[in-house]
Amino acid sequence: MTWNPDLLRVKLKALAAHLSISVLLVGIALWLMLRHWFPAPLFATDGGGVGLKLLLLVDLVLGPLLTFVVFNPTKARRLMVLDLSVIAVLQLAAYGAGLWSIHSVRVQAVAFHESVFHSVTAPTYADQTIAPQAWQALGPGAPYLVTVREPANGEEASGVMAFALTQGLEPYALQFLYQPLTAAPPGGWTLAQLQAQQPMVAAKAREWLQSRTGLAADAARFYRVEGFFDSAVLVLDDQGQWRGGFTADLPRLSPSSSPSPRS
Repeated sequence: MTWNPDLLRVKLKALAAHLSISVLLVGIALWLMLRHWFPAPLFATDGGGVGLKLLLLVDLVLGPLLTFVVFNPTKARRLMVLDLSVIAVLQLAAYGAGLWSIHSVRVQAVAFHESVFHSVTAPTYADQTIAPQAWQALGPGAPYLVTVREPANGEEASGVMAFALTQGLEPYALQFLYQPLTAAPPGGWTLAQLQAQQPMVAAKAREWLQSRTGLAADAARFYRVEGFFDSAVLVLDDQGQWRGGFTADLPRLSPSSSPSPRS
């Protein structure tokens, strides 16, 4: 088959135009994921990249490629508009379905339990009867940064255990045990403690701090966070405010071996 250079040039321009729109759509999706659904470091620990790859496949490959195939200025205008409209509808439908799928598995809470933070995705709470105001009491919006309280007495402890076993859940996934996090909890590292115990992680922590403004090294606390796919380092300030995080290989500490809280 012999390509018409002029036709190829026009097709490439159409592809580039469609690609620029697709990049904008992917950018919006990435902003939603990083800002609301999988803020750092949860994008790495809970599969944000998996959902993004699906959107990239649809929006940066399939849609523009179809435009490249069907676009032809020699076609009747009505047919050309129809072809491009069908592609746009298909792409937007796939984009919307992809966004909804990602949103449905977003991280709903990051719960501190036994010296470790655990990210818990939205589907975990589907079978728990939770009033909307119960979430609102935990903070301004998801993902909620919470601590998991101990049962008040033996009777509640038995009920908690029974419910957890029935639902196949760990205690950190039980929403009725959540309390808002109002200060940096014990069990994290200061930068000095990291340097003494995990020098390679401390080096990453210093690099991370250098790229941030408004957070002094002596005000940062570093915690292990366990996600669905991986673990990482969650960074809080000394007021317990979420400041971000980064990927690193951290050992899992038991409560007895956790570093003591900073004085």
